[in-house]
Amino acid sequence: MMKVPLDNFLNECVSRNSGEDGLSFEELYGLYISWCGLTASEPVRARAFRASLRAAGIAPTHRGDLCRNLMMVGPAARDYIVHSALPLTALEARSGGWPRLKSWPAERPKVPITRRARGEGRDSAPAA
Repeated sequence: MMKVPLDNFLNECVSRNSGEDGLSFEELYGLYISWCGLTASEPVRARAFRASLRAAGIAPTHRGDLCRNLMMVGPAARDYIVHSALPLTALEARSGGWPRLKSWPAERPKVPITRRARGEGRDSAPAA
């Protein structure tokens, strides 16, 4: 199995705090993916990440439980929270070109541009 060095990730992104409920594996992995994006690191698959967490002494007591007394900190935590809470459009990288926007499933209907009031164009200023 490939060894995953998590020391930098754990030092920068995870803090032990006895007052916190803890973090799920999904939250830890999402935080790790955000950290990899910010540090231009290549993320490993979830299975290797889980094994590395166990080797570092971080594991829930039962499957599906929280890893107790942990909290997110730092820039990767902000990045993870923003991207998991807001339905942002993701970029899909294409080889040899600019990234393109990938459509995000919307929960509310889109309002077509044709429903604007007459005389209200894209470049017109709102009436005062």
